[in-house]
Amino acid sequence: MVPKRLFVYGSLKNPELVRSLTGRTFPSRPARLPGWVLVPAERSASGYPEVEPHPGSWVEGLLLEGLDESALRALDAYEEGYVRRRVQVQLDRGLVEAELYVPVHRG
Repeated sequence: MVPKRLFVYGSLKNPELVRSLTGRTFPSRPARLPGWVLVPAERSASGYPEVEPHPGSWVEGLLLEGLDESALRALDAYEEGYVRRRVQVQLDRGLVEAELYVPVHRG
């Protein structure tokens, strides 16, 4: 299995939370999600922060790297009501493929 990258924009930016859910820490670095906008919890359908496509915008977040299936299962359980979707994330060196949690109604 190839380790995966995960773009996080909400509570999963907190390394202590990720460690409590997965039992591990993962390398991370600042990243941008181009073509999306952050919808704050108070304006989202779920009552939690969400992202939605929006050309010309971007979302600031972190790119977690080296996640295995065990860690992703633990994070999937935490992100109930969200599904993972493949996206392109902007780093200093260019675009890389990652996964992103989006609400089920956007998956």
